[in-house]
Amino acid sequence: MKAYKSLVKYALSNNATISVYDGEEWEVKRSNKYQMIIDCIESVEVANLRIRDAGGDVIGWALIVPDLEDDETVADHTMNEFMNAWSETV
Repeated sequence: MKAYKSLVKYALSNNATISVYDGEEWEVKRSNKYQMIIDCIESVEVANLRIRDAGGDVIGWALIVPDLEDDETVADHTMNEFMNAWSETV
């Protein structure tokens, strides 16, 4: 499985929402719709994800390059408790 798909599933399963910046605008904002998020990511060469908890606080950021090898598609991300917990599941 592509790492970015794993991250999206992990975030959504933890009641988070995801916004997707496609390089020009926040095409998806605070969504919990898996397919909408994935479609937006896959429509561009590079995407930024902002992950928020149920209270609206930012709990993670990731730089996504969907065309890389499966385990390299999350090219960069914040180093914090939430993202480290996801990283351990991959």
